[in-house]
Amino acid sequence: MANPITTEIATVQSDPFVPGFQTILQPTDDVLVSRGGTAGYKAYDEIRRDPHAFAILQKRKLEVASREFKVFEASSRRIDKRIASEVEAWLKAINFDRLTKGLLGAVLKGFAVGEIMWVNADGIWKPGAILVKKQRRFRFDVDSNLRILTRSSPLDGIEAPDRKFIVHRHSIDDDDDDPYGVGVGSVLFWPAWFKRQVLANWLQATRKHAAPTTLGQYQGAFDQKKQDELASVFAKAQGSDSLIFPDNVTIELLEAKNQGDQFDTLSRYLDELMSEAVLGETLSTNSGERGARSLGEIHNEVRIAIAKADADLVCQTVRDSAIRWYVDVNYPGEAVPDVWRDFSEAEDLNDKADRDTKIFAMGYKPVSVDYINDTYGGDWIEKPQPVAPGAVDPNATDQPQTVFGNVAFADPARPETQAEKAVTDLTDQLANFGRPAIDAMIADIEAAFNEATSYDDLAERLARLSGDMSIDDLARLMAQGTIAADLEGQASSNG
Repeated sequence: MANPITTEIATVQSDPFVPGFQTILQPTDDVLVSRGGTAGYKAYDEIRRDPHAFAILQKRKLEVASREFKVFEASSRRIDKRIASEVEAWLKAINFDRLTKGLLGAVLKGFAVGEIMWVNADGIWKPGAILVKKQRRFRFDVDSNLRILTRSSPLDGIEAPDRKFIVHRHSIDDDDDDPYGVGVGSVLFWPAWFKRQVLANWLQATRKHAAPTTLGQYQGAFDQKKQDELASVFAKAQGSDSLIFPDNVTIELLEAKNQGDQFDTLSRYLDELMSEAVLGETLSTNSGERGARSLGEIHNEVRIAIAKADADLVCQTVRDSAIRWYVDVNYPGEAVPDVWRDFSEAEDLNDKADRDTKIFAMGYKPVSVDYINDTYGGDWIEKPQPVAPGAVDPNATDQPQTVFGNVAFADPARPETQAEKAVTDLTDQLANFGRPAIDAMIADIEAAFNEATSYDDLAERLARLSGDMSIDDLARLMAQGTIAADLEGQASSNG
C-alpha cells in the first residue's frame, strides 16, 4: 500500500480561478471585488456608521471581551506552571481584552492584524504591546504570507518579518482558500445600503408631507402673472396667520393620508436582518413584539454560543502566534500553555433555593451547614429544633440552676405531671393514627416527582394532585384528637 500524500494539491497556485500573473492575491469577497478589491474596505466602514449595525457589532465584541480569561499550564510540571504564570501576567499587562476587541474586527472585514512590540525584561523577551492595525495596510501573496504596504512599496508591499505580526481570520465561507477571509460585512452590506435609501426617502417624504399642501382653485382664466401672485400668497401662508386672496379663489388644505408607516416597517425589518446576521437573534436588540420567556432564553443561548465560538477562535490565534513565539524564544522545546475565556453561567439562586426546598421536603438535607454557606454566601448556623414541653433542651449550653446564698445547685429532675403525661400520650396516639394518611400523601408527592419530565410538568402534576388529594381521614382524626384533648383538659381542671 502506497504511503499517503503529504503535500497540498489544491493550492492557490493551481487554482484556475486565480489569475496566473498575479503575485498578490485579491479578496474573493463579492462586495469587495465589485468595489475595487482591498480598496473596498471603505464600504464596510460605512456599515459601522449605521447606529444599529454599530450596536450589534459592539455587542458581539463586548460579549467576548467581558468574559474573564485564564491561562492553563500544559502540565503539572514546575516549568509549565511558571510559563503559564508569566504568559498570564503579560497578557494582563498588554490589556488582552482590548486586543480581543481589535482582533474581532475580523468579524466584519474578514481579517485583523496585530503588530507585536517585543521588549526584553531581565533577559526575557515578551510582548510589551500588541497594536491592532487597519486592514488597508496589508496584502497577502499567493503563499498566504502577509505583506505590508509602505511608501516605497505601495502596491505589492514588503514581506512581514517573522514573529512580528499576528493575523486573525474570520470567514463565513468556512474555507482556507482566501487569506483575507470573508466577514459578515458581505452579508450586512445590502441591508445597510437599503436602509440608507429608506431613511433618505423617509426624510424626503417627511419634509414634503409635514405641513398640509395648499390647493387653490379659481374660476375663469388667470394669466401667468396672476397665477404667480397667487402662488406667492400661498407660499407666505406657511409662515403667516392671515391670508388675503380674491373672493373667486377657493383655498383647501390637503393632509397627507400616509404617515410613513411603511418606511418604519421596512427600516425595522432591515434592522432585524442585520441583527440575525451578527448575533443570530433579534429579541435582545429590536423593540416591538416580544416572544415567550422560553423563546427569549433560546435567543440568548444562540447569542452566547456565537460569542463563545468567537472567543475560542481568538484565543487559539493568540496561542498559536504570540504565546507560542514567547515560549519558543525563551523556553525552547517546552509545551505551549492554553488560554480560554470562561463562559460558564452562574446558576440562579432562586431556582437553586426552590430545588433545595423540594429536595428537603422529600426527606433529605445537606450533610453540613457548609453547603448553605458555600452555595448562598453569608455566615449561617443551623436553626435550633423546637423543644417539647417538659423535655430537656438539647441546644442549651447550661442546665438551669437554683441559687441558695452563694451556692448554686442544679435543679433536680422532676417527675412528669399527670397533665403532661396525658398530653404526651395523646400526641403519640395522634401521630400513630395519622401516619398512614400522611404516608399516603407523601407517596403521591414522591410519585409526582419521579414521573415528572420537567419543572413545568412537575408544577402541573403538583397542582393537579393538590385538588385530587383527600384529607378527609386526616381531618376526621384531628377532630377526634381535639375532642379528646378538650375532655382531658376539663377532667384535669375538675380534679
